Amino acid sequence: MKPPHVPEQPVAVLSDDQLRALLTACKGNEFTERRDIALIRLLIDTGIRSSELLGLAVTDLDFEHDVALVLGKGGRGRAVPFGNRTGEALRRYLRLRARHPHHDAAVLWIGTRGPLGPAGLRQLLNRRAASAGIRHVHPHQFLHTMAHRWLADGQQEQDRMRLVGWRSRQMVGRYVASAADQRAHDAHRRAGLGDRL
Repeated sequence: MKPPHVPEQPVAVLSDDQLRALLTACKGNEFTERRDIALIRLLIDTGIRSSELLGLAVTDLDFEHDVALVLGKGGRGRAVPFGNRTGEALRRYLRLRARHPHHDAAVLWIGTRGPLGPAGLRQLLNRRAASAGIRHVHPHQFLHTMAHRWLADGQQEQDRMRLVGWRSRQMVGRYVASAADQRAHDAHRRAGLGDRL
């Protein structure tokens, strides 16, 4: 007996406009705004998994090398680089975090009741998505978006695999399937094969 064929449901990637709107929805100088913009920038910049994000300790941020030291699946650690804007957002958050009532928590992300957990992360993203006019955003969507943007920029698959901690090329295909047609159409336009004649 053959198992039923279940069509693959690619995860929608977030557009650049949606990402900008999310960041704009976090503008402000209060603790919550600074935390949310740092957290969302780190997700956009790195595409780390929600468990890796929430597992970060304050000491896992290395500003000398601009990397976050994450513990991935199977207990495999890796250094995930982040950009200048993400680094600055993290520094701003840490300055306010130092005065927060739960500043002595080892974990990086804290809220009004202590460490931020999976439910708190979902609430944070839903609140910011609603403010940005986006129907729904979930943490794993950032991994798909990062993988798509990486390949659309012409970067190498094997580099993405190393940064995300994937061991097989099948994972690359799985995470970039949602916008594969768009990338193929863009590549065709850039190549301009018919226009060369």
